Amino acid sequence: MKKIPFRVSARTARLIGRENVTNADGAIIELVKNCYDADSNMAFVILDTKYSGVPDKMTMDDLDLFKDDEEVLDLVNSLYTTANLLELRIKDSYPVDKFNKLSELLQRFNSMYIIDNGSGMTDDIIESYWMTIGTNNKENNIYSKGGRVVTGAKGIGRFALDRLGSISQLLTLPSEKDIGYNWKVNWEDFENEEVLNDVNAELSELINPNLYKELVKLLGNKHTSLVEELKGNLFNGTIIKISSLRDKWDKRMINNLYKNLETLIPPSEQKVFNIFLYDTNNPELYGKVENNINDDFDYKVTASLNEQQEVKIRIYRNEFNAELFPEEFFTSNIGKNFTQIDFEKGYVEDTYSLLQLIPGYKGLKFTDVGNFEFALYFMKKAYQRNDKKMYFYKDFNSALRNEWLDKFNGIKLFRDMFRIRPYGEIGSTSFDWLNLGERAEKSPAAPSHKSGRWRVRPYQISGSINISRLTNINFEDKSSREGLQENEAFGFFKTVIIGIINVFERDRQTIMRELRRLYERHNEREQNNKKAKKLAQDILNKDKKDYTNIDYEKFKDSPDFQTRFLAQRVLDFDKEKEELTSEIKMLRALASTGLAITSFGHELKNISANIEPRTGELIEVLEELIPPNTLNKHDDDNPYFLIEEFREQDRRLKNWLDFSLDAIRKDKRRRHKVDLYDIFKNFHRVWKKSLSYSHAQLTVPESSKERFKMRLFPIDIDSIFNNLIANSFDAFQRSDATGERKINISFYEENKKAIIIYEDSGPGLSKDIKNANDIFESFFTTKRDGLGREIGTGLGMWIIKSTVEEYQGDVDILKKDTGFGLRITLPLKKNEGVIYINE
Repeated sequence: MKKIPFRVSARTARLIGRENVTNADGAIIELVKNCYDADSNMAFVILDTKYSGVPDKMTMDDLDLFKDDEEVLDLVNSLYTTANLLELRIKDSYPVDKFNKLSELLQRFNSMYIIDNGSGMTDDIIESYWMTIGTNNKENNIYSKGGRVVTGAKGIGRFALDRLGSISQLLTLPSEKDIGYNWKVNWEDFENEEVLNDVNAELSELINPNLYKELVKLLGNKHTSLVEELKGNLFNGTIIKISSLRDKWDKRMINNLYKNLETLIPPSEQKVFNIFLYDTNNPELYGKVENNINDDFDYKVTASLNEQQEVKIRIYRNEFNAELFPEEFFTSNIGKNFTQIDFEKGYVEDTYSLLQLIPGYKGLKFTDVGNFEFALYFMKKAYQRNDKKMYFYKDFNSALRNEWLDKFNGIKLFRDMFRIRPYGEIGSTSFDWLNLGERAEKSPAAPSHKSGRWRVRPYQISGSINISRLTNINFEDKSSREGLQENEAFGFFKTVIIGIINVFERDRQTIMRELRRLYERHNEREQNNKKAKKLAQDILNKDKKDYTNIDYEKFKDSPDFQTRFLAQRVLDFDKEKEELTSEIKMLRALASTGLAITSFGHELKNISANIEPRTGELIEVLEELIPPNTLNKHDDDNPYFLIEEFREQDRRLKNWLDFSLDAIRKDKRRRHKVDLYDIFKNFHRVWKKSLSYSHAQLTVPESSKERFKMRLFPIDIDSIFNNLIANSFDAFQRSDATGERKINISFYEENKKAIIIYEDSGPGLSKDIKNANDIFESFFTTKRDGLGREIGTGLGMWIIKSTVEEYQGDVDILKKDTGFGLRITLPLKKNEGVIYINE
């Protein structure tokens, strides 16, 4: 049997280098990471790109540089004219095709340098590792000689050189030797050979090398000022020169590189590793790359996951002048959780289990994520003048904030102190890799909205997340080194980060809601609205003139006409408001019905799949063919027995349709005085059959001696209790549910208030919920998929609370040893409540 070895095409180098590294910035970043892995305390990136375009003038030095390139010399001679003995200048007119060709060819004479003062490489390392594709030495040896966690592990980073230019030269002096090495390769050779093994690089020794002097030779004396500080700081290390650059390094492209380098390492790591960028055409323009630490923020959030799988979250509130808050803010039910001491201290902190961050999660093991640190900055870009009065905002410079966010916007992901691109990179498709924008679109409420859920927008934040190869072992690089593989562990990690952001959002929204409530109370908005409505009605009652057919243009300047016109519009707006409120109630009822049907969706699908033509017609046809008395009644093959099963399924489907249609009857959308006994009796009738299929029992109060009258929208009662029953049904399905499935509704009058109690025998609220009242927030849900992502609507309990609050009522969760309970309190008006009747 003949054994045939695999052969690797020389084209492979281009696939994993030039075509695999998406852009020049990414290639440079890979090489800067190598500097860090070599224990260098810095990385110098120098762009010597005089010929990034066709220069207006050329000197004799330029011509000497082109002396071996006849094609370039011919083009120069045809496009330039002699200015003096030492200089040429471009002609006033020239063929455009020749100009463009020269611009392309001059790229050959542009170079780039990447320099470090790290440990350098021996000839053995160059041959065994640098020259071998896909080596796993960094994967097996995760620490550098200096104790750093190395950032590369794929063994393909050196092919980033091919992405940058055609020719690469490496001068290196290892710290443990007096001999240096000169390595050189022409990447175009890979195009000319068929098999990878046929391509060779040159390697020679440098006797008594001085890296600084070698660098000066390469750069030329005119650029030595750029590297003056390296003169006594380059005893060992590596110099990489890349020639015949593939990109046109204009000012825009260099600016983008500088921005990417600014966010390559977090500010804390700049103490041990610094990055420098120089452009020989603009030596004063760049220099040391620094990631500016921001202290102008509204909110700062820091979080860390420890080995006990606990997340410690610290929130810095810098948005408000808390000393100006009204005193009743801190004494209100909400404000009691926001003490003056906390505002004076500047931060609050708490510890959450991962289950408390993502309640209801039942997927991967939490250890699949590993430790991380997270820092988030929130900055609003502007505000309305009236908002400052309402929320007591601190002043800030909007222009400076916008400028800072333009550079550092987005949440960056770092591993072992180096950025993993392109997460959080402005302008990339992975800028919003946490999908915060989509999340905000689904819930666009303002932070002060009394019931909606505010979500932060991606353009309002900047942040960094630090992970490590040591503790986040399930996060795997893509082969391109740009991003991580979207495996289950990484998906769950993103869910955890969203959970932390949720904590910040709730904190800010809770404060702003209460401030707005107090502001509106003190400004007596509702009272003013009532006064305006009464005044408008008085004006219309006094002025009985008919303005229906009056010419508006003729009378528009009349004070009487203007007054009446405005009064009429006030009342019109009030009527429009009532119509909108009615429409909202309709939509809320539809949402409630949808939630309830969703809870039983699997059952409804099974029923729908078995629907057949009307069973009665089928029986009539069948009786003519097979008389029922000729069949065994209890035989499983008896067709009449099967048809009865179909008929029962049809009944169940009809019951569901009746329930859905009953929820949106027109009379339920009209406010009128109703009897709670009748309301719940009908409610029991609608639900009884459906609940029986799930072996659940509903009990409601009955009375023949009294009535309980209230003026309300029946559809609101349906919205509340349809949602509660749907939630109870879900709870009955949970793995920790035991015993009977019972639901009980009761009500009574107390201190001129209607008290309605709802209780079920399920397992109660999930233990993962840290604050029970969070269930009333819009979009809060414990229903999640295998990666912890929310799949429930999170609207049911929010609908309940917002409906009750429209009646100026309260909702309280009952403390129970088992099951779930809710107390709903509704104020009663005159002639409402218990009314006794004759037997």
